[in-house]
Amino acid sequence: MSIEKTVSALGEFQLIETLFSRLVMADDKRIIKGVGDDSAVLNIPRTQHLLTTTDTLIEGVHFNSDTDPFILGRKALRVNLSDIAAMGGVPHWYVLSLAIPSTTSLKWAEEFARGLDEAGKRFNVSLVGGDMVASTGPIIITITLNGLVGEGRAIMRSSAQVGDRIYVTGTIGDSALGLAHRLGRVKISDAHHIEFLKHRHQIPEPRLSVGKMLQDTAIARSIIDVSDGLVADLEHICSASGVGARLHADKVPLSDAARAVLDGDDTNRMMQMVLTGGEDYELIFTASADIADAISDITDQTGVALTEIGEIVKGESVVTVCRDGEPWVLERGGWKHF
Repeated sequence: MSIEKTVSALGEFQLIETLFSRLVMADDKRIIKGVGDDSAVLNIPRTQHLLTTTDTLIEGVHFNSDTDPFILGRKALRVNLSDIAAMGGVPHWYVLSLAIPSTTSLKWAEEFARGLDEAGKRFNVSLVGGDMVASTGPIIITITLNGLVGEGRAIMRSSAQVGDRIYVTGTIGDSALGLAHRLGRVKISDAHHIEFLKHRHQIPEPRLSVGKMLQDTAIARSIIDVSDGLVADLEHICSASGVGARLHADKVPLSDAARAVLDGDDTNRMMQMVLTGGEDYELIFTASADIADAISDITDQTGVALTEIGEIVKGESVVTVCRDGEPWVLERGGWKHF
């Protein structure tokens, strides 16, 4: 009977050299010095501003111990990429902090690195450093991602104006419904719908091309990605901009799989899950009312649907959700860490 190797069999530095030092784009001219020194040295072109975002995933809080490490690696990087998309930037480099028990199987580390590698190659970003430590508790993954955007061109949350229309990319609620099905809180019979919703939860699609076009065309006044939930993240825009919002639940775009779930029993509960569940990693943005042609052009060029779902109004950071033209009070808001 063979004994499965653990990460302690390689040790910190050999683990880094064997699995993680290769997670760099071939011949990447953006990097002067990457993995293997005290600090990375990066080439920041003039006329560019640096974007920095970070995200932490904790075993038992954000993922289960039986989560496929390949999928986990892909998702860990992609959720950071969504933040760069929400600033209208282009991602370039990331650093990884990984705390893992010494008893973690080497296979787990290999598959996690392979997931990072897949996402890095897909979106042209390189690992340039980080830290690896032994944990006496859960696995903790922290990724800090850097991107670039033209000087003064980053799109903030704080510039929404009264009269702006509210748009969202893609479809909303798929991730929340996929997670709810896995936890046994939602019953779905169609196998294709189950697989679609599961994929949307596990492998988010950062809307980098849309974010970049919104920045290039300068039509988005404010923007945020949907991580805490559609309503909660729209509230973040309102709070930063000192405005209110009216959100029309009937206009929120749904996938065929999500619509099938809502057509079943307990439609009200399912719709609230769609609006507040989070982890969609779509983009919410606001723009003036006269940009219909530009919206159509972005959809044509990116293949991503943009849907108008409401408007910015006078108010104090309040989002009024309407259904069938009437205000609808939700039982819960979005995700809160504390």
